[in-house]
Amino acid sequence: MAGKNPIYYWDTCLFLAWLKDEERKAGEMSGVLEVIERAKKRDAQIMTSVITQIEVLSAHIPIGMDSLFKGLMRRVNQISVDIKISALAHDIRNHYVKNGTKTVSTPDAIHLATAILYRADEFHTFDSEGSSRSLGLIPLSGNVGGHKLIVCKPEAKQPQLDLRKQKP
Repeated sequence: MAGKNPIYYWDTCLFLAWLKDEERKAGEMSGVLEVIERAKKRDAQIMTSVITQIEVLSAHIPIGMDSLFKGLMRRVNQISVDIKISALAHDIRNHYVKNGTKTVSTPDAIHLATAILYRADEFHTFDSEGSSRSLGLIPLSGNVGGHKLIVCKPEAKQPQLDLRKQKP
């Protein structure tokens, strides 16, 4: 990637973690904050699906953070859901149903399909475990329904000392 600024696809959970200033495992929020700073300096690009705006509810974030979210979203490349994205999202979900009992949720499939079709360098998420019905996303890294995609937590390249309480 020399000479090219990376394109990071952000799952909705990253926006929510940032808006709620979540206490997370050591280093996780540093990665979120660093990617935002790099995007502000145009050293990296953040992309997400327009469904992120549907998933981030003002009622679930602290008062006053809605305007901060809208400000950040002006710097983010928001991709509309179209026929190609919906077809690939369908194929991803179908792939996992055929190969097991769980699949990825519809919003996650849309996010993954968008990242694949728009050639994100990395798909950033905190979703490693999934639920009783849905697969976690990080374990899919490298092969998402037969498509190459790195799925990982955002990593701080130049970690800063964070004095907030963090989960061990």
